[in-house]
Amino acid sequence: MKKATKIAIWVVLWLLICFAMGEAEIRYASDVCEIAVRTGPGTDRKIIALVPAGRELELINQGDEWSEVRLSNGKEGFALNRELTTETPSSMKLERLEKKHTDLISQNKELQQKLAELGAENKSVSGDRNQTHDALQKAEAAYENLKKESAEFLKFKAEYQKNQKELQETREKSEQFENQLNKLASSQLIEGFLYGGGLVIIGFITGWVMKKPKRRTGLL
Repeated sequence: MKKATKIAIWVVLWLLICFAMGEAEIRYASDVCEIAVRTGPGTDRKIIALVPAGRELELINQGDEWSEVRLSNGKEGFALNRELTTETPSSMKLERLEKKHTDLISQNKELQQKLAELGAENKSVSGDRNQTHDALQKAEAAYENLKKESAEFLKFKAEYQKNQKELQETREKSEQFENQLNKLASSQLIEGFLYGGGLVIIGFITGWVMKKPKRRTGLL
């Protein structure tokens, strides 16, 4: 193993040992009764504090019968080992459980409130979804009607254009027939005029011939 690796391992071990030595141990006042913290390791020493059952004390130095402890206000003194315990006191456990229970009730209320809000949002979303569905159905129906009307319009337009074309063709044919009739009437009028005029001339000539006196011959 390299020298640098060995040094690194020893440094880490030393740091862990220092951390373990520096971390304060915790003791709790026994649940049985209130304990006395004195100025020294003996029942004849002056009491500097009466610690309620279940309170936390910091262990400074543990002896055979007495241990040096530090109070939460920073004062230091000595307490009997039999009145100290490493286990979390029942009163503290109960206090923690009550706090946890209170927190759970608060969380439950928050969850119920969120659930109610989500329910309201879900109801609103459902309403919006229904409205959107209805609007979509109406739009689809309007679109189908528009398609139908558009098809009918195109059909009507085609028929109208067809009728217009047939009407135009009929008009053109009518005009042609009218022109032909006019020409025929003009021709018949001219023929009638010529025929009538010829008859008049012939009659006039016939009358003139018949009225002309006959010439007498010398035999008479």
